[in-house]
Amino acid sequence: MKIKIIVVVLALLFSTLFLFFNIDYPYRENVLYSQRDVKNYNENQVGSSNLINRNEAIKIAKYYIEDILGNDLDSDDSKIYVNLYKNDSNSESYYWNISWSRPNLSCGVEINTINREINDIYVNKYIDKDINNNPDISTNLTKNEILEIVRDLVTALGFDLDSYNLSVSDVNNYNYNYKVCTFTKKNDPNDKFVIDIYSKNKFITRYRRNPSKEI
Repeated sequence: MKIKIIVVVLALLFSTLFLFFNIDYPYRENVLYSQRDVKNYNENQVGSSNLINRNEAIKIAKYYIEDILGNDLDSDDSKIYVNLYKNDSNSESYYWNISWSRPNLSCGVEINTINREINDIYVNKYIDKDINNNPDISTNLTKNEILEIVRDLVTALGFDLDSYNLSVSDVNNYNYNYKVCTFTKKNDPNDKFVIDIYSKNKFITRYRRNPSKEI
């Protein structure tokens, strides 16, 4: 009888240990992850739905913020924040949100972990009030000026501007004027991206891919 009890106890113990080490726990949001945190992660797997490398996500984000949009992230007082989350519970993909902050700059990039698509970019930085309040500096931007401002970003994102129509609206936020530039694909009105430009300094402050609600 004692032998049977011991066998049963050992069987339950081994079963518990087996389940503990083999259950795929769901990812937790708002946690800093690396590829080592993801069970069966394979960075080179073709068609994989696994997360892209955390360090690679940071590299991608820095490329857009520094190389494409011309913002310096090497300041000693610059802090980086790395976050992983889902936009909603029904989403198939997680997103990396890589952001930087310092007294005169706040910026970030949201990256789809599966297809590496850039979902959102924002840049908030110090604006010289003398420039903003100078009536001699026009807030008007021609279509050609807008296309020239966005060209590097649009090219890096892989869009062909010839395939998109451009519509522009003005937004005044706390006495700062922005051009909200909506690019809509000519053969698919549901395919669009939006780029916001601060009118006087002519720099990009926001990029959104297929936003659910336009400003």
